[in-house]
Amino acid sequence: MNDRRVLYVSGFVAASVSYIFTALAFTGQFDFDRWVVFAVLFLAVFAGFERFVRWSERFGD
Repeated sequence: MNDRRVLYVSGFVAASVSYIFTALAFTGQFDFDRWVVFAVLFLAVFAGFERFVRWSERFGD
């Protein structure tokens, strides 16, 4: 795994754990369907950000 992919995986794990603990703290229950929606949106934003970074790296050098 390259460094960027490791950072993205660790970011997804950290965001998921944060979402789960926040949901449990404020509602007292965990809804799997809401977590799936969160995960899909989070990964979509990450994929868009990755495409933006690759696009912007073309102009760096």
